[in-house]
Amino acid sequence: MLDRDYRDIFTGLALALIGGFAALYAAQHYSLGTVSRMGPAMVPVSLGVILAGFGLSIAIPGFLKKGDAIVLPFRPFLVISGSILAFAFTIETLGLVPAVFLTVVIATFAEKRVPLVSALLLGASMAFLTWAIFILGLGLPIHSFDWPF
Repeated sequence: MLDRDYRDIFTGLALALIGGFAALYAAQHYSLGTVSRMGPAMVPVSLGVILAGFGLSIAIPGFLKKGDAIVLPFRPFLVISGSILAFAFTIETLGLVPAVFLTVVIATFAEKRVPLVSALLLGASMAFLTWAIFILGLGLPIHSFDWPF
């Protein structure tokens, strides 16, 4: 048992940094406007400040309570990173549907006990929903299937 809850401290500070960065970036690059005539930076700045506030509300109590040692699970980190890389490398060469399918199937193996059938069904359903939303619904000009063979 540690004298502080470092998990809450690090998580809260990470959220506060992300929110603060988003708010500062939006405030510097876009017009904030006024309350009656909101500019394009009003919502990102507001959400960034809210996220920073939530982060601090998580981090500050972490200094006052005891916590367990931080255990970093490397398997989920590596598998999720690999699934993101798989999407990045396959979206242009194979198309949207196969890229989403591969990404989801690979990401399911971040957990230890996922049956292959469940992973394949989840990948197929996510690929179908992605196709239906972005290609059919929104009409985005993304290739559904782009086979290089």
